[in-house]
Amino acid sequence: MSTTVLNLADSRTEVLPYPADVAVVAAYELFEMGNSDFSLFDDHPDLHPQFREHQLGFSCGDWIAYKQKC
Repeated sequence: MSTTVLNLADSRTEVLPYPADVAVVAAYELFEMGNSDFSLFDDHPDLHPQFREHQLGFSCGDWIAYKQKC
């Protein structure tokens, strides 16, 4: 599964090989913090202090991803 994430501050998009909730945390950690070790949040992205769940998707900092449609 891959997810497209969008940065609302500068319109960057990235495709990451994670579900949407993990992808926004990965994008934040990789592209904003320069941290490639975000394994702590692989199973629990909701533990990240910037993570939020919304009706249509997820966010972490300025990064968003839409929930997958069934």
